[in-house]
Amino acid sequence: MRLDIDEDGYEGPNLTPLIDVVFLLLIFFLAATTFASDEVQLDLELPQAQNGQEDRQRQELVIELLADGTTRVDGREVTKQGLEQKLRAVAARDPESPVRIRGDAAVEHRHLVAALDACRGASLRKVGIVAMPGASAIERSPEQPGVDAPTDGR
Repeated sequence: MRLDIDEDGYEGPNLTPLIDVVFLLLIFFLAATTFASDEVQLDLELPQAQNGQEDRQRQELVIELLADGTTRVDGREVTKQGLEQKLRAVAARDPESPVRIRGDAAVEHRHLVAALDACRGASLRKVGIVAMPGASAIERSPEQPGVDAPTDGR
């Protein structure tokens, strides 16, 4: 029996399943990157530390200190009074709530002290300072401004 195949009517392989897979991958990667936006939301250069541990048991409050002196709490810019009010509200809800301070490596020390003082004023005791893993500032080269070279006791 002879099959009558019209070679001019052949349109090629069906690309519909391939396009479906591409769209599903696109949706997956879009969703995955929006969940990871918490850590890349601000342009902070975190200092590095060799020792430390991650604490993720409770919902934590994140205070971000930018190099220009701006303070943000959970992504929103606040004043000193706004920071103190937010910390008192968190302490009233749960005095054991952890607070993480993410300060830019170039932030002035007084801004860090003010944030720590506000935490203490609100009776929050679980306060940590976030740093990136790596070499500590003490072990950096003496050519870097503002960093003292380690002494070997001589």
